[in-house]
Amino acid sequence: MSQPIFGNQLSSFVKRNGSLVVLIFLFLLFSLTIANFTDSRNLTAIMFQSVVTGFLALGQFLVIVTGGIDLSQGAMVAMTSIVVSVSMMRYGAWAAIVCGLLAATLLGFCTGLLVAKTTMPPFIVTLGMMGIARGIAMMLANAKPVPITNDTFKLLGSERIGWVPVSAILLVISALIIHYILRFRRIGRYIYAVGSSESSARLSGVNVARIKLLVYMLSSFFCAIGGMIWTARLVSGSPVGGYNYETESIAAVVVGGASLSGGEGNVLGTMAGVLIFQCINSMLNLTGINPFWQGAFKGLLIIITVAISGLRGRGKLLGSRKGAKSV
Repeated sequence: MSQPIFGNQLSSFVKRNGSLVVLIFLFLLFSLTIANFTDSRNLTAIMFQSVVTGFLALGQFLVIVTGGIDLSQGAMVAMTSIVVSVSMMRYGAWAAIVCGLLAATLLGFCTGLLVAKTTMPPFIVTLGMMGIARGIAMMLANAKPVPITNDTFKLLGSERIGWVPVSAILLVISALIIHYILRFRRIGRYIYAVGSSESSARLSGVNVARIKLLVYMLSSFFCAIGGMIWTARLVSGSPVGGYNYETESIAAVVVGGASLSGGEGNVLGTMAGVLIFQCINSMLNLTGINPFWQGAFKGLLIIITVAISGLRGRGKLLGSRKGAKSV
């Protein structure tokens, strides 16, 4: 009896954490077939490259779980980088960090308010907010890069403990906090409930508007953190940076097992999705494959993942219909 039970548990784990299984498989495959893949310098580079996308994916995950989407993330990164760079020249590093967090979160509040209180779809609202954030960045910087001269702030993008970046540790802590909230707190259940069925959540007493406002604010907040780390690594603020970052975060969330229709997914899967793409990027770089293929690999992986997710959802639907007929 123990063997079938163990088999069922293993099958259930694989279904829930498919992206983690894929990540482990790819890591082992690349480690055995590609020279220097497990070199400490390469692993450190993978972690550095994963941090900014990881923070964006964390915020995007919360939005997607509620059935929404945030297309303004790349522009939020650019705006944060300029707000921080300009503020730092006048007020210093700590005040600049606060200004960057407040500016992005305020725009996230506006986005959430529009999504929650109007009938406009999130796609349109965040598309408009993308233009607003990018315009603010261009205006503040006069469409020019703004250099960073503060040595303390630069450490945010380069400091390491051993071969592990401090920014990666900050990402892990943030992911654990979000995981705890979603898994063990009431508000986490509310976030999933809104994505599963907004009308049912409303009838159950969930303040749907407040939940939507919260997730869009958190998305922008995490964009601000990612934007500051990105700025510290570049040692300058750029009003034209961050393009396609929202695409990468959406891809990581979808590959991580979240459903674009909402109500499904977990933080572990999202972080695994981020690392899957970075491992593939590292493989392409180490093997000398044309970097333009990176986009093709990402696109193919997204299509395959969404197709599998759609087939799985269709299978569930057919199963429920058969069950209803038998009753």
